[in-house]
Amino acid sequence: MKRVFLIVCVLLGGGTSVLQAASDEGASYNLLLKYKLNEDWFLISRSNMASRFHYEDHFFGYTGLGLGYNFDKNWSVRVGYRHAWIRPGEEWLEENRPYAEAYYANVYEGFRVTNRSRFEFRLFDYREDDVRFRNEVVVEAPWEFTSLKLKPYIEEEFFYGFDQSRFEANWLGGGLSWSPMKGVKLKIGYRWVHQRLGKNWSNRNVIVTGVNIFF
Repeated sequence: MKRVFLIVCVLLGGGTSVLQAASDEGASYNLLLKYKLNEDWFLISRSNMASRFHYEDHFFGYTGLGLGYNFDKNWSVRVGYRHAWIRPGEEWLEENRPYAEAYYANVYEGFRVTNRSRFEFRLFDYREDDVRFRNEVVVEAPWEFTSLKLKPYIEEEFFYGFDQSRFEANWLGGGLSWSPMKGVKLKIGYRWVHQRLGKNWSNRNVIVTGVNIFF
């Protein structure tokens, strides 16, 4: 596991430097809130704001709320709703995203591995509705750096749209996570966004921040 983790980190660093000159740059700011109702049920909320064009243009955001159920210490399912805003041109467009997802988490030789599989039912008033499948894998290493006990992580997520039966995007990234106190986890990292726009693919270099709060 350690060798695989290091190989992915090297490929991530080397591959993204080649694409730097031909890519746009931006940021993605994330907030996750999780509230434990009892041993089995919980509420979960995710919000995001993203920028492009070298951080100067905020063009995308969403917020939402979901209800989750823990089958055991490793598996859970969630259903919820997310409302998104995107500005591809001059005007803001809205999207409704009911979703259902399965979430798995476990520790292998000290490495925390999570996998999230989600179906998004994307509802629009300006284009045909669509169903999209997303799968995300995150691996957090057990190594700790500095007195803050920072832990490195890598992540990958792909997007598949059923409307046109094709892959729409792939995200590959990594960074550092920090738990300053119980119930709080902070993350900062880099993400290479490889995304289909029409018939063409584009690349974007994204600085990602995350605040996770557990009640």
